[in-house]
Amino acid sequence: MSKSGRIKNYNQERGFGFISLEEGGRDIFFHIKDFPKGILPQLGEKLTFKIVQDGHKTKATDIVRLDYPSEKYVYTSPERYSAPSKKAVLNKNNRSKQSSIFSTMVFMVCVAVFAYFAGGYIQSFVQRYKLSNQVVNQQTLDHANRQAMVSDTNNFKCDGRIHCSQMTSKAEADWFVRNCPGTKMDGDGDGDACENDSRW
Repeated sequence: MSKSGRIKNYNQERGFGFISLEEGGRDIFFHIKDFPKGILPQLGEKLTFKIVQDGHKTKATDIVRLDYPSEKYVYTSPERYSAPSKKAVLNKNNRSKQSSIFSTMVFMVCVAVFAYFAGGYIQSFVQRYKLSNQVVNQQTLDHANRQAMVSDTNNFKCDGRIHCSQMTSKAEADWFVRNCPGTKMDGDGDGDACENDSRW
């Protein structure tokens, strides 16, 4: 059965309030979820509702606002359609052209930046490739030949070994440090190879 009353109070932060019945008696609790959507509940607003039992409490449901007409009954006149003016059409076309020009310019700048960095990378790659394939010059060959002759006299020769663990004697390690490029046996650069090796 429908009852009528007015909103007595409403707590917006917590989303609930109370309705005082027109016939008097105890105030009825309502929650915002049971209230029609749209405008927030207003103090003194006239309502009709149903009372239901919710556990040990009674509350209002199916609330209808009497002070605010329902949206479905509100008449709004349809807006009249008017064709856009020539000036508006021209402005729209100008904005479209400006936008297109700007987009093209941004694209061109991006392509130029990419080409600059890609070109630098390609040039550096080509230069490294040329250097790696370059013929060994005469000075490097002479140095290698001298090393080979010295190697033959001492029974040692540069054979690609570079670490202390690959050496068979302290003399061999010292000779490798003095005569072979790229060895990793003299950490402090004093010419004394494999100083911390306990084998000798």
